[in-house]
Amino acid sequence: MQKLQLLAKRAIPALILLYISTLLAQSAHPLLIKWSSQLSYLPLIALAIAGLIALQFSRSRMALFSLMLMLPYAAQLWPEITWLHLQAPPLSLLLMACMVWLIWDKDRGFALPNALLSVAQISLAAVVIYFVFQQLSAQPLDWLANLIAWLPQHHLSAFSPLETGLYAGLLIIALVRVVLNPSNNHCALFVSLLLLPMLQYPGKQQLLVGQLAIVAIAIVFLIGVIMDSHNMAFRDELTGIPSRRALMQYVQTLGKKYVVVMADIDHFKSFNDTYGHDVGDQVLRLVASRMTRVTGGGKAFRYGGEEFTIIFPRKEPGEIKAHLEALREDIANYQMVIRSPDRPAKKTKQTAQSRRKAKQKPATSSGKQSVQVTCSFGAAQRSQTSSEFMAVMKQADLALYDAKKAGRNCVKIRA
Repeated sequence: MQKLQLLAKRAIPALILLYISTLLAQSAHPLLIKWSSQLSYLPLIALAIAGLIALQFSRSRMALFSLMLMLPYAAQLWPEITWLHLQAPPLSLLLMACMVWLIWDKDRGFALPNALLSVAQISLAAVVIYFVFQQLSAQPLDWLANLIAWLPQHHLSAFSPLETGLYAGLLIIALVRVVLNPSNNHCALFVSLLLLPMLQYPGKQQLLVGQLAIVAIAIVFLIGVIMDSHNMAFRDELTGIPSRRALMQYVQTLGKKYVVVMADIDHFKSFNDTYGHDVGDQVLRLVASRMTRVTGGGKAFRYGGEEFTIIFPRKEPGEIKAHLEALREDIANYQMVIRSPDRPAKKTKQTAQSRRKAKQKPATSSGKQSVQVTCSFGAAQRSQTSSEFMAVMKQADLALYDAKKAGRNCVKIRA
C-alpha cells in the first residue's frame, strides 16, 4: 500500500502533463500550429537540455532516451532519411522496447565500457522486438483484434492490432518495475512511455502532436531530475525520512508555539559491536519507520547518527506526552529478528554487557535471534527563556539526558 501511495504521488503530476499535452494536441489551436512551423527546432533543444541535465546528475538512462528520442523527430524534419521511417514495426515501438529495457536496468554512467554495454543492451532489445513483430505479423491475429475492440478506436486508428498489443504488453512490463520501485526516475521514464505512441498520432496534426509529446517528455525528465535532487538534499539516504537539512528548513516555518523532542536509540553501539553495522542499519531503518508514525501532528527527522528529532507545532508538552509514550511502546514492543549475522560478535570484555544492553533473546532452533530495540525521549517547549530553536533543542537534549539517567526507555519533559 505504501508503494502504491508513493507511486501515485510521483506519477500523478506527470500523468496530468500527459493529459494536458493530449488535449492541446487534439485542439489544433492556430497558435500551436504557428508555433509548430516557426519553432520547429524547440523540441530538439528541449531534449538536448533535458539530456545534458540528466547527464550532469548521472541519470544515464534519461540521457540515453533523450538522445534516442531525437530519431523520430529527425524523421519528421528530414523525410529524405529513409531508414528513420520504419513502418513494420514503427520506430516508436522499437524505442519503447529500448525504454522498457532501460527501466529494468540501472543508471550506469558514461564511462566507455558502461556506455558500450548500455548501447549493446538497448540494441538487443530493439532487435528482439523487431523479430517478434515480424514473426507475429505473419500469424492470424483475429483474437487480438477482438481483445482490443473495447479501446477508443479513434486514437488507435494509426496502429494495427499487433502494434497495440505490443504497446500494451511493454507498458505492463514497465509498470511492474515502477510498482516494485516507484522512484522519481522510474515514474518519469514510465510516463515517457505513455507519450511515445503520440508520435504516431493520426491525422494532419501528426507533426504538431509529435512536437508536443517530445517537449512534454523533456519536461517530465526535468521534473524527475529536480525531484530526485530535492530528495537527495532533504531526505536521509539510509532511513528515507527527512534529514537534518530538512529540519533546519522546516524550523523556519514554525510559529511561536511548538515542542521539540530529541530521541535516541538506547545502547545503539551495542548493536553494532555485537551484530555488525548492517544490523545497526536495520535498527535505524526500523526506528525511523516507527518515528514517522508518531501521532499528534508530530513530524520526524533524522538528526544524525542514532538521534532523531520530532517537532510538534502549535503544541504544549502536556498535549504530546501521550503520543510520545505510544511511540515509545510501539518501538519497544517490536521484536526484531536477526536472521544471519554478518560477522561474529566481538570477543571483548564488554561483550556480555553489550548483549545485556541490547536485550538479546536466546537463539531459536532455526538459528534466528530476536532483539528488543528501545528509545529514550526528551522534550522541551519554546518559552520566553528559550525562544530560539537551538536553545529549545538544547533543553530537549538535557531532557533526553534525564531520560538516560532514569534508566532509558522513557519520556522526560523539561518545562
